Amino acid sequence: MGFTKYPKIPLSTKDMPDLPAGAEWIVTEKLHGANFSVACDADGTVEFAKRSGPLPLEEDFYSFRSQRLDRRLQEPARRVRALAVRCGLAASGDSVCVYGELVGGHYPHPDVNHVPGLQPVQRGVWYSPDLRFIGFDLAVTPHHQPPRYTDFDAAASCCEAAGFLFAAVLARGTLPHCLESPIRFSSRLPARLGLPSLEDDNLAEGVVVRTAREGLPLRTLLKRKIDEFGETRYSSPNWAAAKSGGARAASGPHDLLRYEAMARVTESRFEAVESKTGRLDAADKVACRKVLEDFKEDVRLALVEDGVASSEAALAEALSQELCDELDRACRGLIGSVVGRRARQ
Repeated sequence: MGFTKYPKIPLSTKDMPDLPAGAEWIVTEKLHGANFSVACDADGTVEFAKRSGPLPLEEDFYSFRSQRLDRRLQEPARRVRALAVRCGLAASGDSVCVYGELVGGHYPHPDVNHVPGLQPVQRGVWYSPDLRFIGFDLAVTPHHQPPRYTDFDAAASCCEAAGFLFAAVLARGTLPHCLESPIRFSSRLPARLGLPSLEDDNLAEGVVVRTAREGLPLRTLLKRKIDEFGETRYSSPNWAAAKSGGARAASGPHDLLRYEAMARVTESRFEAVESKTGRLDAADKVACRKVLEDFKEDVRLALVEDGVASSEAALAEALSQELCDELDRACRGLIGSVVGRRARQ
């Protein structure tokens, strides 16, 4: 069974293809967790994967094996494949994969018991005291061919009938209508799980806006986050002057690149990078080195994706050794701060 990495969701519509005027769009809550997938092959073999690749039997990604979530998802995975074949969504020899988000691990309410030894997948939004997998996409993969994503409503119906929790639709309509949908609201998931409300707002990370139907030349979806979960934050008072070419920008484009790079060294970005491989163990020096390099690479890719640099080659040419060293120190410092705070909690 081949693994296909779930595509990164963009933050804007600028690279989207032209769509028919009557295309239907939907809005779902963007969950704050770790990308996770469950795949079932034609012979009934079930495999699990994180964003960066398949999970070997010895890897307990965010405790999903020790919490026996892997066992609980086995039968739903086989059922969803059988249903997909029965409904004509998949052929008898196809594999089927449910992509979604692994969330939970803590719910700070006095009437909700804590699960001993379990840590939250992510902090900032609380969903459930135990681990939960929430699907948001269903892909069908014929042998030796790329995956084919299923229309949202068919995917939701098939997955829910098989026993998976699936993303709920918050709004539906034209793209302008869906883009007007509020992104600041309390997470809807705890109520779906039958949990009591928290005293604090428990704000959702944001929303995902996507077409209801697939089959277009490019997948058409984007994410919109509230500021608290933004992966770029400008803190330098000189940034605006540098970008506008003001008096403080005397040093030229190097200052602007520096401000843009440092603005992308954020806790939200680090947590997103960390979620691709699993919770960082500060005692594992190899893992620490890898997450540091992944963090710096994510910052560099964001500079290109956000249009600060025209290409990776242009960015590599513009990055001085001094700026590379400063980026390294900033990333190390933020990782150390986050890991240290976790150790004290």
